Amino acid sequence: MVKYIYAFFFCLSVFSLKMQAIPPGDGGVGTCYYVDAKKGKTTGDGSLNHPFLTLEAVNRLCLLPGDRILLAGGQTFAGTLAIRRFTGTAEKPLLISSYGEGRAVIDGKINAALTVDSSCYVCISNLLVRGDGRLTGSESSGIDVRYSSNVHIDSIEAYGFLWDGVSTYGGSDIRLTHIYAHDNGFNGIEVSGPWSHKEVKNVYIGHCIAENNPGNPRITDNHSGSGILVAHSTGVMVEYCEAMNNGWDMPRVGNGPVGIWAYESDSLTIQYCFSHDNKTAAGAKDGGGFDFDGGVTNSVMQYNLSMNNEGAGYGLFQFGGASVWTNNEIHHNVSINDGRKNSQAGFFVWCDPYNKLVPMCNTSIHHNIVVSSHGHSVSFDTGYADGLLFTDNTFVLTGKGALHIGGDYGHYPTGVTFRGNTYWSEQAEQEKLPQPQVKEDSSAIYHKPNIGIPSEISLLHLKETVDRFFNK
Repeated sequence: MVKYIYAFFFCLSVFSLKMQAIPPGDGGVGTCYYVDAKKGKTTGDGSLNHPFLTLEAVNRLCLLPGDRILLAGGQTFAGTLAIRRFTGTAEKPLLISSYGEGRAVIDGKINAALTVDSSCYVCISNLLVRGDGRLTGSESSGIDVRYSSNVHIDSIEAYGFLWDGVSTYGGSDIRLTHIYAHDNGFNGIEVSGPWSHKEVKNVYIGHCIAENNPGNPRITDNHSGSGILVAHSTGVMVEYCEAMNNGWDMPRVGNGPVGIWAYESDSLTIQYCFSHDNKTAAGAKDGGGFDFDGGVTNSVMQYNLSMNNEGAGYGLFQFGGASVWTNNEIHHNVSINDGRKNSQAGFFVWCDPYNKLVPMCNTSIHHNIVVSSHGHSVSFDTGYADGLLFTDNTFVLTGKGALHIGGDYGHYPTGVTFRGNTYWSEQAEQEKLPQPQVKEDSSAIYHKPNIGIPSEISLLHLKETVDRFFNK
């Protein structure tokens, strides 16, 4: 059994952080406003000696570049901290954080804990935000950022919200780091924008964990319960993130959640991420590890690890009504025992027949490793694709009675090509039978690879773990 080690990583990144009180006017920056639920008074001016009592006092301020809002560590503040139409600069952003011992808690109850709207240069760090629970009253996301730019959210724990733990919509230059988003409804972390324009620019998501975000009970006609979701964006990096045990309570049968995925996005890279043990609702689809979905272009998925997901390790999907899906590269990824419930494969390729004239095309899938105990190495369903090339991959089947390649994909003369991949069936080896031939690959290699599956996996050392599969 593989042991997952992630709590230690997150303790280092978030829980041990402390911020000491910053004197007003320090360094020539703006005003420092303190909020203390124990020492503050309704007549306080926000100074260190006379702090505000509530978040509402902060909401009434006219904030200026360089100002800081500091909440007393170890205390809980009820309500919503709302930042609207703030304009800072790179040298003088607005800082929202904790001071003293521990982290401050913002309890949004049924509403968001912190909102940022139509603002620029805002830094949010070292806070815990919580809601009343996705099934018990919450109506919002934890941190909800809208149409804002140059926003950095770091070292945040977010849980108990109907929608996302941390959500951004529209805007540009978004940086999300060291976020632990768990027990929310729609997603742990979501970056999105207006439909189909891919106008959210320059996004970084790194060193985040999305765990046990089961599904949104309000959404009965579409997916919910994913770990990290990126949509309508251009120029995105997602790295060193982990998604686990999401999606198990989506309230519908149909398309479902994925650990880490994107749709309608361009120039996206997902690398050195770990997605495992993700699920979907009873009778529903998906529940996989990673996914380049409808309308993804010019993007790369590399050096990721997917394990023990109910859906495929890596989905290549094109839903009905999506824009063109083309010029992507999927390489040096690992799938181990994925497809436990759906897809039964390491790679699963699907194109909605509605979009058969805008199929997935011109994409290279190479130097990946699949160890599959539940079915196929690669499987297709309504596989409208034109110009998909699977080359130099290693495919190992450890289960019984399965084929390396399954499903229907021959809709285009140049649709899917398999070339020079390595194939091995443990069942054939054990029964002393010839290795089953893969007719789709005229240059197939039949060789038993030496793949060492680690007994422990730590996000802190994920790069070394994944690189070891490829002898880097």
